[in-house]
Amino acid sequence: MALTKKQIAEAKSQLSAQIQNLTPSQREEAQKQIDSLSDEAIEEMIAQQTGKQEIFRMIASKKVDSVIVDENSDAIAVLSIRALSKGHCLVIPKEVVREKDKMPKKIIDFAVAVGKKIQDSLKPKKLDVKKEEKFGEIVLEVVPDYGEKLAEKEVSKSELENVLKEINVIKIEKKVEKIRKKKSAPVKLLKLKRRIP
Repeated sequence: MALTKKQIAEAKSQLSAQIQNLTPSQREEAQKQIDSLSDEAIEEMIAQQTGKQEIFRMIASKKVDSVIVDENSDAIAVLSIRALSKGHCLVIPKEVVREKDKMPKKIIDFAVAVGKKIQDSLKPKKLDVKKEEKFGEIVLEVVPDYGEKLAEKEVSKSELENVLKEINVIKIEKKVEKIRKKKSAPVKLLKLKRRIP
């Protein structure tokens, strides 16, 4: 499995992103190790990872517990545990898609429908649906934007379930009908003369 220079650079950048939570000295040492990795070492590491079942395949087959927003026969939409904002979803195709231009239109339409559901319930200022390559496959991200700076943060399962409840709330608009009472013509009482027996 020969990787392109771009794929190797992307793998190194993903490794660099994973070490951001280390202390500065540990991060510096880890970055030196990442930079010193040969192309062959990166390829071997990726080959080992692909031997294991990939996380998105496990989510799509429901082997990993996740908070599902919606699902159809082609894709599953789950709330992201590393959310950029409230309601951040990943739309994962049930069949692996490796190239951005090979994403089926029906999955894109599904992601737009999930976005509309989020837009209607959470009321973000705008909503972005974009294709992203993660863990070697293409997924769609539905990211609500509330006008604040987007920053990735870990979200607990209970928080995700609360967001799901907000998304799934069905708002019923009450229509008040005014009942108009018909004005009837005044009834004339018939007055009879009093009869004496």
